Amino acid sequence: MTIDASARTDGTARTDGTARTEGATRTPANIADLVGDAESFLAEVWGNRTATFTCEPAKGLLSMDGVWRELDCGSLVAPYFGILRQDATPTVSGVCETRIVQTKPRPGYAKPAAVRELVASGQVFLLRQLEDWNAGLGALVDALRGECRAEVGADAYLCAAGSAGVPAHVDGAHALVVQLDGRARWVVGEGEHAFETVLEAGGVLYVPAGRVRQVAPDGTDTLHLVISVQQPTVRDLAELALAQFLKGSAAAQIAGRHHFGSPAEKVAWLRTELRAHLAGHDRGALAEQAVRLRQREGRA
Repeated sequence: MTIDASARTDGTARTDGTARTEGATRTPANIADLVGDAESFLAEVWGNRTATFTCEPAKGLLSMDGVWRELDCGSLVAPYFGILRQDATPTVSGVCETRIVQTKPRPGYAKPAAVRELVASGQVFLLRQLEDWNAGLGALVDALRGECRAEVGADAYLCAAGSAGVPAHVDGAHALVVQLDGRARWVVGEGEHAFETVLEAGGVLYVPAGRVRQVAPDGTDTLHLVISVQQPTVRDLAELALAQFLKGSAAAQIAGRHHFGSPAEKVAWLRTELRAHLAGHDRGALAEQAVRLRQREGRA
């Protein structure tokens, strides 16, 4: 399955859908489980507009009680948690400590009492990179990586009732938001074209990349999951394709005789050979290679 995000529009509209519900005890395992008709979603919604869906089994991915148990068990360590600053960036300042583990000092362990106090005062508790340590989310993220040919990650946000929630911010990745517990009010976009909705537990919200978004509790404590989907950029793909071309046989053959040709002949050769090189590419394979390159370089 591939995603074509080229048909972006500036409009924001609501599309209500219901994801598949067979096997209610099974948590979502792919994009169709989250949005229902995957083909329609990818063709009509992805990259174009904000949309809401329903996936009741998604509530089983993580619960608020589960978050508190994870915190209280004492093994939660940075960078897998944080408290959001006002600019929506995480920090562990004031909520972590150094412990002695196997006779050696190990910094970065969460302080449960400090985290609870900050959440009660209106701060947002963040669980990061859940795909690395939550089996259900790890399986879902792996499936989405294959379906979307993109780098995918999952973070969870816990807010107390009455708090300001997550402030307005812009993310360069597409987002699939899953309301896990409680109720939250979302605003996507700005001004008269802003999209507003209240997500109940089991609700799913898709936000295209580059849209301003903010969320706050709607009368309850709330826990939501953000699955970020970062696809390779045009520049990523172009740089990779060109690098492969320059390492190929055509470039090697011309290297020893390029000085015999005129600039016009060189441009004509490049146009012909580069077109042939690009035509022979598997688009999906190129995207997957670009994702792996971003990961190795720490850009994903």
